[in-house]
Amino acid sequence: MNKHALFHQAKSEYSYAYDDKKLHILFRTMKDDVQSVKLSYGDPFDWTYKNRKARWESQLVEMTKRYSTHLFDYYFIEVEPKDYRCKYAFLIEADDKHYFYGSKRMEELEGLPPTDFDEGSFYDLSNYFNYPYLNYEDQANTPKWVKDTVWYQIFMDRFYSHSKKSNLPWAKLPVNNHEFYGGDIKGVIDKLPYLKDLGISGIYFTPIFESRTAHKYDTKDYFKIDPQFGTNEDFRLLVQEAHKLGIKVVLDAVLNHCGWDHPFFQDVVKYGRNSKYADCFFLDKDPILNFELTEDGSPKGHGNLRPNFRTFAYTPFMPKWNTGNELAQKHLLDSIEFWIKEFDIDGWRLDVSNEVSHDFLRKVKQVSRAAKADTFIFGENWDSSMPWLRGDQMDAVMNYDLSIPMWQYFDGKIDSEEFKNELTQYTALTPKHVMKNMFNQLDTHDTIRMKRRLKDNDERLKIAYILMFASAGAPNIYYGSEVGLTGEHDPDNRRCFNWDESTWNHSLHQLIKDLIQLRKQHPAFMESDYQFIDKSSISFVKHHKNESLLFLINDSEKSVKLNIDPAYQLQYTDVFSKKAVNVHAEVELPAYGYKILKFI
Repeated sequence: MNKHALFHQAKSEYSYAYDDKKLHILFRTMKDDVQSVKLSYGDPFDWTYKNRKARWESQLVEMTKRYSTHLFDYYFIEVEPKDYRCKYAFLIEADDKHYFYGSKRMEELEGLPPTDFDEGSFYDLSNYFNYPYLNYEDQANTPKWVKDTVWYQIFMDRFYSHSKKSNLPWAKLPVNNHEFYGGDIKGVIDKLPYLKDLGISGIYFTPIFESRTAHKYDTKDYFKIDPQFGTNEDFRLLVQEAHKLGIKVVLDAVLNHCGWDHPFFQDVVKYGRNSKYADCFFLDKDPILNFELTEDGSPKGHGNLRPNFRTFAYTPFMPKWNTGNELAQKHLLDSIEFWIKEFDIDGWRLDVSNEVSHDFLRKVKQVSRAAKADTFIFGENWDSSMPWLRGDQMDAVMNYDLSIPMWQYFDGKIDSEEFKNELTQYTALTPKHVMKNMFNQLDTHDTIRMKRRLKDNDERLKIAYILMFASAGAPNIYYGSEVGLTGEHDPDNRRCFNWDESTWNHSLHQLIKDLIQLRKQHPAFMESDYQFIDKSSISFVKHHKNESLLFLINDSEKSVKLNIDPAYQLQYTDVFSKKAVNVHAEVELPAYGYKILKFI
């Protein structure tokens, strides 16, 4: 047995409170290296005494080998400690020997653990892992509506123009940065029936507060809708109309940095370290402004500049907030509360959340939940994010742990076997209560459009959408992608939505409508685990209670015959056509073909 591959850590992705009663426990071994793993667990205070001997009232239960990657096996179990406390350790059987794996050391046992009033190291609780208490307050308590949401991301300026204020032709190409096309709040209101018909139940807006740019990530006023988009009252109407249709509204909070034009920072520009707002920012060196200004007072020639104050990236246009400063903290938290209390929004997406202090993120969540108990907080973290997802900070993140393997697979950077391996590892090491609320995306305003990533192959794009909708977490559609909008990286990925339906891919649009409805009808779509069934493809099975769905996928330009395991040679219903289908030893799929079948 490879002892170096064995791993467990309490209060982590290997041991977490799924809810206020259930504990999920994961244990790692080398692949195909052990015969079994059992869990010994119980309440540390639950002892029975007899004849001056003590017996710990514990249980020894078999763990399930739930996940296997190229390197490791992951054994899983869900337990319900009877009094919310749990001490636990692992009994490993390998090479016909038994090993006790505890929190401090591993020991080889002479035999199976005792079951009566016996003493021995197996019940030395000092070597047991501890989950001291399943405290309700420590859980994320993510609003129940989140996991069932289908998100739609809107870049306001490019979605739809009601007021026709811009002199630029709508949908002109190429798109350039800082061009204003005239998309506005009333335009979104006009298109709410379209979103409702598509099946959308949540809108995430990139920033819409006053700033100088088209992207609005350089906030000037956190309490004011940018006049380019309309007024605060226009936005109030938008939220009301969306709510009437059962559509939630989430805004983008840029709390890591503000814009050059923000009054606090302009006071620093004017008065330097004598400004009462100086400590709201990180002024590292003098002179604070180590660059020239243009005639209108903006930074000049900042291409290779390293400002003497901290910023987002190295752009002087985005000075970084010192969220540990009371004045800055109050200003930002007041804005978080303002839009929830006064306009009834449903949550916040936190920009560059991994650069904001954990301490401040905790305050953001506290203020949001106090203003409205079922607000949703998710962040822009591009890396694995467990330190942010322990219940005290954010409910979820933009799920790049899912997106990146999908991109690399569709880009041809990894093959199907490595793709399945990475999906399995992601599934194993992401807590299930977190996974179901993740914000899943194929593309966003920060990435190349998925269609262009696939070299504008609409048939492969359909497969990508099937994979996203068949993943745990809430799927997101980046505006226009549902009708085939394409584009390279910023700014080309922020093209205007062309509302001329003759330009749409109607079969893609219909598939996404269908997937939204199927996801509502079949809970197996939202389950976490993929059971891959065919080495030559990315086909898989998903289970939910008594429902099983078979996803047969041919991501190839040629027709293929999939070899079906006898266990799945059954009678099914095609979820699209509702017709009965008999699956035999071979199933032929055309180029880029797919079937989603429900076991009868």
